[in-house]
Amino acid sequence: LVIADTASATLSGVLKVGGSRRGELTVESGGVVSNTHDGFIGRNWGSTGIATVTGANSKWTNTEDLFVGQSGNGTLNIEAGGVGSNTVGYIGDYSSSTGVATVTGPGSKWTNSGSLAVGNHGNGTLNVTDGGVVSNTFGYLGYSSDSTGIATVTGAGSKWTNSGLLYVGQYGNGMLNVEAGGVVSNTWAPV
Repeated sequence: LVIADTASATLSGVLKVGGSRRGELTVESGGVVSNTHDGFIGRNWGSTGIATVTGANSKWTNTEDLFVGQSGNGTLNIEAGGVGSNTVGYIGDYSSSTGVATVTGPGSKWTNSGSLAVGNHGNGTLNVTDGGVVSNTFGYLGYSSDSTGIATVTGAGSKWTNSGLLYVGQYGNGMLNVEAGGVVSNTWAPV
């Protein structure tokens, strides 16, 4: 599914990109997608979901949580000025899952009004590169004992802002890489 050229799509419920099989969503050239419940990219075991938000004024807005790899394999790409927003974000939610989120390029933003878990029970990877920006309240890398969370923030203008605490390996395996002018901020980081 492609939403482009200032077109918009509004769903009064969940949005699944790869519910049980393979699914792709591209929001580009000023297109706008919004849903009034959770968003899923790779929801069920064996599924693959890929969502890309690219270009200035392109937006995907979830009024509730966003799962990048809930039980399946999920990939989220926010690039070239695209914007994504939701409440709580999960990358690699369940133990069977793998999630990768990449926010890259000036003007590209992923805003979580709540917390962000990179590797909740599964395997999660967050890449913030080349001027991309990610923000949330509490941040978690490797939340549970069966999880792995890796975040890389690299390049001038690249920022990951935690308004609260950042946990690097709370109960699982966590790794944080800050390189080449990238910036990570938080109130406190139990490591």
